Amino acid sequence: MLVIPASPAPVDGHPEPEADRVLRLVAVTDRLRPSVHRLRGGPGRRLADAARLVSVLRSLDPDVLLAEGATAAAVAVGAGTITGHRVVVVRDADDPALPARLSRRAAAVLTSSPLAGSDDDSDRLRIPRGDTGPQVHEVAHRLAGVLAEVVGRPGAGIDPATAPPMSVVVPVYREGALVDDLVQALLPQLREDDELVVVDDGSPDDTGERAEQAAARDPRVRAVRRPQNAGAGAARNAGVAVSRHAHIAFTDAGCHWGVGYLDGMRTPFAEALPPDLVAGAYRVSRRSVFEAASAVGCYPDVAEVRRAGPVTTAWSVLFGRRFDPTRPAGRSVAVRRSALEAVGGWPEHIRVHEDLDLSRSIAERGLRCVLTTDADLVWDQAGVRGTARMYVRYGRGDAEAADRQALARDLGRAVAYLVGIVGLGAGGPRMRAALAVGGVAYVWVPLARARHEERPLVTAVLAPAVIVAKDLAKVWGVLSVLTERASRRARARRRTHPGGLAGRTGPTP
Repeated sequence: MLVIPASPAPVDGHPEPEADRVLRLVAVTDRLRPSVHRLRGGPGRRLADAARLVSVLRSLDPDVLLAEGATAAAVAVGAGTITGHRVVVVRDADDPALPARLSRRAAAVLTSSPLAGSDDDSDRLRIPRGDTGPQVHEVAHRLAGVLAEVVGRPGAGIDPATAPPMSVVVPVYREGALVDDLVQALLPQLREDDELVVVDDGSPDDTGERAEQAAARDPRVRAVRRPQNAGAGAARNAGVAVSRHAHIAFTDAGCHWGVGYLDGMRTPFAEALPPDLVAGAYRVSRRSVFEAASAVGCYPDVAEVRRAGPVTTAWSVLFGRRFDPTRPAGRSVAVRRSALEAVGGWPEHIRVHEDLDLSRSIAERGLRCVLTTDADLVWDQAGVRGTARMYVRYGRGDAEAADRQALARDLGRAVAYLVGIVGLGAGGPRMRAALAVGGVAYVWVPLARARHEERPLVTAVLAPAVIVAKDLAKVWGVLSVLTERASRRARARRRTHPGGLAGRTGPTP
């Protein structure tokens, strides 16, 4: 929570409204500012007010809805849930307390003075009364940062030259043909004090030689060669060990980086309240109808970071198709060295989902994780067979990492498909109707997304099949690990008790 001292100067005998003060303070900065719609509290019928506000939001489409006071917050949160707009609540300490449900659903809460009974000053910034002095610019910078983070653009408007230098670590394995491409794409984005660390993870081809050749051509490139393949986690740790800077970005070969990619990962660390981890929202390739169907059905959508309605939000949360800064992809993430050291670096005991394991450890320590949409990156999908193998590996990774959230989704889908098959074959009309409704609900958002594709009808027809194939591949991966574990336990019991009960010593129960 950010504390903003109330303005002591009356305006026509009345104190300056807190929302006006927030907007005026943000205007002190030269940073890019999101569009804002104000809502002031007052007597009225909340349902009717929310209905009118929905119409206004759909017409103006601001980035942020700024609600002043608890009454306005209730209306704003209700309308914002329908339209997908982010709500920032501004309140004075004398205002009625916000209900917990409103505080949870608001993107941020700003208050004019410390709240009664709260001793946590860790993220508060106080300034003297009045609007002059360097501290005013400091709080204005922080306010702008809060609003930028709310809309998924932390660091927006900050000069990249004022942001810290970066080490970029890229693990590669049997990707010699891609090394030259990634070096050529990332070098123009490096400052003189940046570095690119390419780690060859024991490739049997010319990957290591190509990395060394790139390092010989430019001193900002460093090549690390590992004697044998140990996985992406170990390769990234090897890159971190030789890197020089306190902020380290990680990405993968096989990606296409936008012109401002690295600056988009860098500038959030220049905020007044810098994060410990920056997750980049990425896009996936759409080189074929299959890839378009996979994109709408199996991956989150960057456009939904800024605006997502209640159905899309619920669907994305329930089925794990949203960008979550506490569960980023290793192909686009940046971390402070201190955060890496706090969790012991990248996990090396798992070959899949090491990025989720790392971010989960960082988040569980209470460190700040933020999402940015300003680091444009496109990841090339792997084709039909490659995608199927990838999801089998992902399913195995869920089981090996004991990711409860992912495992619950995987096993829930397995049960749903089993119930669906039995219900369609043996159920009555009501059961089949219920299954049909459930199936449509499951693919509703992908079908809506397909409208924006180059070939919408074919994409919409193919998307359900792609989703089913993905689900079954992940279930297969999970079940294969569980089966292997059960088999190992059975063999261990046989070795321990080769003769069964007859081979045991001690009294018979």
